[in-house]
Amino acid sequence: MKDENSWGLRQSDLPEGWPTGSDGEPERAELLISAQSELGGGADVLLSMLSGCGIPAFKSGTLGKVIFGFAGRGVDIYVPQSLLEDAKAILDNPAQAGGEE
Repeated sequence: MKDENSWGLRQSDLPEGWPTGSDGEPERAELLISAQSELGGGADVLLSMLSGCGIPAFKSGTLGKVIFGFAGRGVDIYVPQSLLEDAKAILDNPAQAGGEE
């Protein structure tokens, strides 16, 4: 029987800096964005931008890329549950994510 609290990744599979709960278990991942493709490399740019803002993130769904050269089923980007609203704010205002210059 599958544990309902397990959402699919081992702690060793998570990006560096992924937060843990009071029980020491990794925080649940929440879907930030789902795209039909890898956004022309934009998925990696978004991951880098989130990381630069202190938000660990990972993408899922790139398996088809090995065979076809692109993610045929699209790409999902996940962030920790506690940082979902911050990540959404970065998506809404990407120019402000890096701060004022």
